[in-house]
Amino acid sequence: MKKELSLYVHIPYCNSKCEYCNFVSTVSTDSEKLKYVELLKREIVLRANEYNKLYTISTIYIGGGTPSCLPLGSIKDIFQTIYKYFTVKNSAEITMELNPNSVTEEKITEYINSGVNRFSIGLQCVDQHVLLSMGRTHTVDDFDNTISLIRSQGISNISADIMLGYPGQKLKAVQETIDHLVSLNIPHISSYMLSVESGTPLQLMVDKGVKYLPKENDTIKMYQTVLKTLTNAGYNRYEISNFAKPGFICKHNKVYWNRSDYLGLGVAAHSYVAGVRFANTEDIKAYFDCIIGKNKVPVAEANKISKEEMKEEFVMLSLRTADGLDTTAYQKEFGESFLAKNKDKLANFIKGGFLVIDSQGRVKATDSGFLVLNKLILELCS
Repeated sequence: MKKELSLYVHIPYCNSKCEYCNFVSTVSTDSEKLKYVELLKREIVLRANEYNKLYTISTIYIGGGTPSCLPLGSIKDIFQTIYKYFTVKNSAEITMELNPNSVTEEKITEYINSGVNRFSIGLQCVDQHVLLSMGRTHTVDDFDNTISLIRSQGISNISADIMLGYPGQKLKAVQETIDHLVSLNIPHISSYMLSVESGTPLQLMVDKGVKYLPKENDTIKMYQTVLKTLTNAGYNRYEISNFAKPGFICKHNKVYWNRSDYLGLGVAAHSYVAGVRFANTEDIKAYFDCIIGKNKVPVAEANKISKEEMKEEFVMLSLRTADGLDTTAYQKEFGESFLAKNKDKLANFIKGGFLVIDSQGRVKATDSGFLVLNKLILELCS
């Protein structure tokens, strides 16, 4: 009996680079992109030789970068190679990220004909001034038109990304953004609080005082506004940053939070298979050299996860979700009681209104707990 495996495919190209982005992505020519696609297909074959006999593919996620900036036909080529060399379940959830101003009707048709049945689209905000400040090149109309294109071809499983806490962003703009998505009946919304990443243009501007981050309390109010509006509109918060209407929870996301096996393909892609974490090189030239020159997978690092690291990941990933931490599963995997080990800490967090333990023994964060989740996790992992 084959086990299930998820695929993540990284496309390291964008039409422009956003100020806050620290993902491995670059602006490049179509010829470079096509060369990358050919090498990616060779990596798919190499990986399939290693994994196809053991695994069936249950979800696929094409991310980036901006996958939709690839030339027409590229996504079809990638999927044809995956289908040829891997066994993909008929029921597989297949997601592709889009930027609203990098798609056409012809591209959407190609993606759907290739098997994509879920789209994730970066809106970020409906305030055009904030979008321009971020370095985003799309408009709200571009987003709306993309939604129409997708729905006109029969796909309803759509997710939108929004960002909270960006310099210049106001609570009113967050409310308008959420209201707009609810009015469009977007069934899945990912709401991320800005993290200023080292080495990004945004970090430089914040450090120099050119741009100012909203106060922490203002960002918290933005998140609470998102939570209240989406809850009232029939969405469930199934993970700290993710909200879905019934039936639209992202299966690929749950793979990460459940610590299930996933394989990353492409530059900078990360993997977790059979208790080992490994990552491909982040250098595009090194990626090319490894596959062309050595016909080898371009892994830059690999680490067997220790028992203590597994415990920490179990706690961190479980508490991010609405399901919480399954104490029975924890005891079964690690041979110790999570409740007994953390008795005093849990008592304090429960008394403070940050955690609860339900009738099944699951430890869950409350609304207040989600706002200080990183602190709770650090305490429970120390």
